[in-house]
Amino acid sequence: MVNAHQIPLKLLHPVSYDLSDFIISTSNSNAFQFLNIFAEDKSHFGTVIGPVGSGKTHLLQGWGKATGAQNIAPGDNVSELQSDQVYFIDDINQLNSDGEFSYPDAYLFHLYNWTKEINAKLVATADVAPVRWGRTLPDLVSRLGTVQVVPIEEPDDELLLVILIKLFSDRQLQVDINVLNYAINQMERSFSAAHRLVELVDNTALAEKRKITKALVRSCLEAL
Repeated sequence: MVNAHQIPLKLLHPVSYDLSDFIISTSNSNAFQFLNIFAEDKSHFGTVIGPVGSGKTHLLQGWGKATGAQNIAPGDNVSELQSDQVYFIDDINQLNSDGEFSYPDAYLFHLYNWTKEINAKLVATADVAPVRWGRTLPDLVSRLGTVQVVPIEEPDDELLLVILIKLFSDRQLQVDINVLNYAINQMERSFSAAHRLVELVDNTALAEKRKITKALVRSCLEAL
């Protein structure tokens, strides 16, 4: 006997991080412009902050690829960094499998001082401003208070529509514009809400073998 519902598999959906695919709007234009001039900026350490799902990774990865900025992975030897080079760290407060910072306080302290000494530049992304990173090394905390911070704000309706289109497209789904407009008028206006909704709609449509309609979106919004 075959169940009426399928169990959706947790598949990884390919996402484009090309800078040409980054949608610029009033919520993220300051961050976009900041990265464009960062190589010539006086500050040697800057951060782009924003809520989960706000496009920080897309922007930073695309910018790094376009400009030749180099990623610093956890455990990379700070002393091997090159002078006059631009570096980046995506999600500087990420945790390792032990629940500890992948970039520990002592490491960041050395990184801050060394990049400044060799005239290199570093930009990182995080959910909140450096003073709220929960770091405890006093010398590091004092330095983080001087780091330039550029925020990405929650999206307006126009950007939210584009985000929904992109998220569905990443899953190879085309959704009627009337359905998308309905979702925008009913949903929480945030990046994280858009990601949650698209995932739930996709999984529900697959499990119940339904088309993506206003009725399906409505039921998913009620379930969130």
